[in-house]
Amino acid sequence: MNTGLQGKNVMVIESVRNFGKPTAMAFATEGANLLLVSNGPNEALEETAQAVAELGVKVATGTCDAEDESQIRSLSKLVSDTLGHVDVLVNNGLVPQTPQSLLDISFDSWKRKIQTEVRGALFICQEVLPGMVERKWGRVITYGGLAAFQGEDAISATSELAIVGLTRGIAREYGPHNITANCICAGGFEEPGVIPFPPNERQAVPRWGKPEEAASLAVYLASEDSGYLTGQCLLANGGKYYL
Repeated sequence: MNTGLQGKNVMVIESVRNFGKPTAMAFATEGANLLLVSNGPNEALEETAQAVAELGVKVATGTCDAEDESQIRSLSKLVSDTLGHVDVLVNNGLVPQTPQSLLDISFDSWKRKIQTEVRGALFICQEVLPGMVERKWGRVITYGGLAAFQGEDAISATSELAIVGLTRGIAREYGPHNITANCICAGGFEEPGVIPFPPNERQAVPRWGKPEEAASLAVYLASEDSGYLTGQCLLANGGKYYL
């Protein structure tokens, strides 16, 4: 498949967490230039940037705390100073959280979850979408989770369902500008230090997913061939269905 991503500019938010690095590497393999963003300078960010640069594409790094609106608002300058513009935005801002009972949820944990995952994603899109409208082409891809579909704890379910709603709202409003928006709701993927679960009779593929498999889906959603696919929430979970 010719993805049409050669020379495109891709910004990956939280490019060192969960799917961040595999996604950056997958786009670089397709010849896309990368702007890697993390919530602070760190060794992992530089390691990812170096790995991407070795594939022969342009790469830049920047910092942005998704809980800080002023830092999000400065993303436009970061983009103009590095890549010039963004063709593909990959939001990878899910915050790892220990499941909590509804009655145990504190205001601080609620605020952090919603501000980082939903409010952060919304404001980041506000910074990037005007340029996509001007160029009449763009892709917005957001990594979400499965809590909205299988319940789990209320705070995760609420936040992740809000991400789905934001995705569909962007798709509806910006479709006329040749901009698509889709969400990858991933579950059951390999994580460092986590022991894989045994085969599950309710899961069609009885193994953990590899982060690279989610990244390849992101590449497809950013490709020219996916232009008619928008407003969708794709469940990447090995075919597990819920009661």
